[in-house]
Amino acid sequence: MVLAPALFVNHGGGPMPLLGDKEHAGLTIFLRDEVKKHVNIKELKAIILITAHWEENKVTISSGKHHNLYFDYYGFPPVSYKYKYDAPGDSDLAERIKKSLDKAGIESRLDSKRGWDHGVFVPMMLINPEADIPIIQISVLSNQDPEQHYKLGQALYEFRKEGIAIFGSGMSYHNMREFMYSRHQNKVVNKEFDDFLNEVCTSESEEKRRKGLISWRQQRGASEAHPPRAAEHFMPLIVVAGAGGSAPGKRVFNWDMSGTFRLSAFIWKDK
Repeated sequence: MVLAPALFVNHGGGPMPLLGDKEHAGLTIFLRDEVKKHVNIKELKAIILITAHWEENKVTISSGKHHNLYFDYYGFPPVSYKYKYDAPGDSDLAERIKKSLDKAGIESRLDSKRGWDHGVFVPMMLINPEADIPIIQISVLSNQDPEQHYKLGQALYEFRKEGIAIFGSGMSYHNMREFMYSRHQNKVVNKEFDDFLNEVCTSESEEKRRKGLISWRQQRGASEAHPPRAAEHFMPLIVVAGAGGSAPGKRVFNWDMSGTFRLSAFIWKDK
């Protein structure tokens, strides 16, 4: 049995990866050209995508047969509000996900109305522009509890056995104030925290990965990378790591945005 992958990607700022922004060039290239080297997209039956831009008090699962796009960003060029991404949803899969979460003791609900936010369509327009793979969008929890998010990933693991990939869309570093005021420092501001992520995500020990991510707030540089009560962009990584199973993760992207903010992406595949 070949497992579908569990993959965490950085989606960048708003629609900037789609607009040819020079400071997003490395990220755009990865999403457009490099992901396909690690994931055989056309073999996937579906993609369960956890987005940082949807926070709810219980796990919420998109359940429509089709979802419009939700342009949840402001002040960008008009073209960025005209994007189309017409991948299908999958109501039956959404129902099965809910039942699986219920069995795991995880509260959840279905939502057939909410559109796919830019945490979904920005990376997916680059990863799979043909939009021919069904997508289920899943929220993160507003409590930002790492253990609950890891358990969510563990509950989603079983779907990988069916050829359904688990994608997480967030940012391994996300500090809006620093993005605004500390660009182009000619030094990486989050090296220590990024090194921690690489160590735990690529560990041969599943337990080290779990404990490291559950206690991530205690790591040096954590609050600078994701300020208190503003860690929604980190939660998809924890979910994907939880869905990683016993195999160690592999870092497939490591790049310094503006020469200052180090971003990493990780994948979990068969041993």
